[in-house]
Amino acid sequence: MKKRIKLLLFLLCALLLMPLAACSNSTSDTSINSEIHNAQKKVMIIPLTETVEKGLAAYMERNFARAEEESVDYIIIQMDTPGGRVDAAQEIKRIIYKTDIPTIALVEAKAISAGAYIALACDKIAMMPGSTIGDAEMRIGNERADEKYLSAWREEFAAMAEANGRDGEIAKAFVDRDIEIPDVVAKGQLLTLTANSAYALGMNDYLVDDLNALLLELDLAEAEIINGNMTMGEQITRVITNPTVAPILLTLGMICLVLEFFTPGIGIFAIAGITCLGLYFGGHMIAGMASWIALLLFLVGLVFCAVEIFVPGFGLFGILGLASIIGSIFLTTPDVATAVRYTAIVLTLAVVMTPILIKILSKRKFFDKLTVKEQLTTEKGYTARNQSLNERVGAEGIALTVLRPAGTMELADGTHLDVVTRGDFIEQGAQVKVIGIDGTWLIVREIKTDHREE
Repeated sequence: MKKRIKLLLFLLCALLLMPLAACSNSTSDTSINSEIHNAQKKVMIIPLTETVEKGLAAYMERNFARAEEESVDYIIIQMDTPGGRVDAAQEIKRIIYKTDIPTIALVEAKAISAGAYIALACDKIAMMPGSTIGDAEMRIGNERADEKYLSAWREEFAAMAEANGRDGEIAKAFVDRDIEIPDVVAKGQLLTLTANSAYALGMNDYLVDDLNALLLELDLAEAEIINGNMTMGEQITRVITNPTVAPILLTLGMICLVLEFFTPGIGIFAIAGITCLGLYFGGHMIAGMASWIALLLFLVGLVFCAVEIFVPGFGLFGILGLASIIGSIFLTTPDVATAVRYTAIVLTLAVVMTPILIKILSKRKFFDKLTVKEQLTTEKGYTARNQSLNERVGAEGIALTVLRPAGTMELADGTHLDVVTRGDFIEQGAQVKVIGIDGTWLIVREIKTDHREE
């Protein structure tokens, strides 16, 4: 009997305590849910400005990786770009598609061409007053791309738009001027939309005055802001890989190295040339646009060209050198059209500017001022290591080879001498005279003769 009474009392206590336990659990769950709800969200802001190029893609990838590490809730890309390289834009699209973090493009001024492509790749688009989006026709050089390229580009725009619930035909009209949409765009015109018209057509999701207004719209006014930053190396890479800057760097590097051939010693032209070429190839390798093979091929080309300079006639080494240099340019560019443009710019400027600079600098004696070397001249009290060189000063003969600037002359007694000019080209067979010694070099000039008509 007592055992039954104890059992009943235990059951009664258990029944009385159950509501308290439930209440305690409920309170605990409510507290946890409240903490989760009130946890501060994180937003990463990544500026995307100026030209879209491969250096920008590397910058975007690093910041997206950082966003993943920091477990941010949203990525907002602040956009103001006139467009740029197709391959760089496609790389950025790949980066955007790879992440599970919601992405929002905030168009502050313009998202044109490749910029429109990147904006459409984002989950949402917001536009500020006065901003525009569109005008994304693919061009190769200054010409409209043919249908082979245009078709793929057009359909890619449509696919991205449709994936986020936008009108694919309007996206196609950004790319193809032959598309006509009543009350939107006439045939023969590329479509560019303002913020208001894009909103009315469903091509953007938010009309906002600024970034703060967008954050407020997304209920992220209290969110922790993480700013995407660009390192110094990425900034330099962006400048170097710019389609305008890159061929100029390449041209300057080649011209400086050519000029160095006309100055004894290792001087300022060698330093400048190596610096320009180092920036060009280094920047493209950092951006993932080139490999060591491109740099090696370029250096091999320079060696072949250097050999050709000291060999009479335009022969095998010259051809191999030019082919290697052109091949290296092709390996650092995204397509054949860009490679052809770079090559044309480089060769044209090098061929035109090099002789002009040599003439100007030799006349103004810049070589002597800019060359980092010790002038071992007799006027300064030095004597040549080979004393017999002094005996050759004043000797005359003919240019046995083309002097450009180095080569061989032949004296009247048949003696052959290795000589160099002060930057002038002297044809084979011309009369020349030894006018001085520079280190171990015999310096010659052409003997000019006047031909007067009788």
